[in-house]
Amino acid sequence: MHTDKIKVRDDIEHDDIFLDKYNKYLKGKLKSYATRLSLSNVKPGFYQPSRNGLIHKCDEYIKENVEYLKGLIRMGHRPALFVYENICKKDEQLFLCPDDVSSYHAYKELNITKPPVIILGCKKNLEESCYVIRAMKCTYNDRTEHFESFIGIEHKLQPSLLGVEKPPYSDCFSILLESVRETKNRVKEFHKGGAVKLHYHHTLYSILKRAEESLESMSLLLDKGLYVNAGAVVRSLYELALTFYIDWLGPEQIYRYLQIASVTKLNEWEKYCDETLKEQVKDGLSRSDAQLLKDAKMRSYLLATKVSEKARLFPFGEEHHQDVYSFLSKIAHHDFSMTARYTHTLEHGDESVFNEDILNTTIYCADFFVAAIITRINDDVGYSGEKYIESREG
Repeated sequence: MHTDKIKVRDDIEHDDIFLDKYNKYLKGKLKSYATRLSLSNVKPGFYQPSRNGLIHKCDEYIKENVEYLKGLIRMGHRPALFVYENICKKDEQLFLCPDDVSSYHAYKELNITKPPVIILGCKKNLEESCYVIRAMKCTYNDRTEHFESFIGIEHKLQPSLLGVEKPPYSDCFSILLESVRETKNRVKEFHKGGAVKLHYHHTLYSILKRAEESLESMSLLLDKGLYVNAGAVVRSLYELALTFYIDWLGPEQIYRYLQIASVTKLNEWEKYCDETLKEQVKDGLSRSDAQLLKDAKMRSYLLATKVSEKARLFPFGEEHHQDVYSFLSKIAHHDFSMTARYTHTLEHGDESVFNEDILNTTIYCADFFVAAIITRINDDVGYSGEKYIESREG
């Protein structure tokens, strides 16, 4: 995109700071950060320096525009708000939103409190993990936007549906299943049909359906005393939570790679990227710039396919991932340590300690993984009536 072709409407307020940052971003001189921010941390409009200090300006509220955007959001679109660091240090809000004021009001009126945002040139005060995006040189446009890297933000507190003191085992899965089913209904109530057949809301609904099936499976297996088998299902629930989180972070950014990863094998994608690199070098792009594009495409593909890459962004943190996933993988693959536990059962005939360990871990994990999903989905469809207990993980 030619930056000299950017047109600015005459009937809106002009923010020179935003235009400068956006131009630098389009030229590849400034990074942006795709993530989620609390709407309460964003102030619509911008500040214009003057002799008398900073003057706040903001586009007028246009109901027709806001209603149109609300309709798009209810169809499944999640337009990102372009924001930058607030230059007025007296404000409570840390970010300014000068250009997407109608989208800001649409999210606010729909009660979506943590919408997608693209932060221009600032990685401070992140609430969630983020995608680092840079406009890179290519042959089919002046620049093309790709993921340069990722930043993981670990949360010290995690939402929990069951609380620190867990209820009796017999009640745990009923509570979790009820929460998932209620969230499914909220997605259906919020969704408004449109021309697009596959979009974000379908993804949310399918994730909730899969979570529901996983919980039902775990409950049935535990009722039958099949503790190890129930533990194996937890792993698929964890991977579901990881995939949901990277999609939720930037619905308009990551979806294409999730689609590509679902139909393309790693060696096929790498071959395609190599062929594209050669074509672009042949068309005049420098090898180093072509390599940057290939690396970005491979990085995005690996994020969409590899559990370890997704875990780097998940708010539990990498250390927690190593502990939990290691335990779940041992159960799923029945490694030597699992064989040793069964050997102990054979020799001594007491499974109670082993089974209790798996039962407690299964409930602990299921609670956190389900809560990580539904707290975010509930907010994304404008529901904030349910209170969640925040529990220290680990």
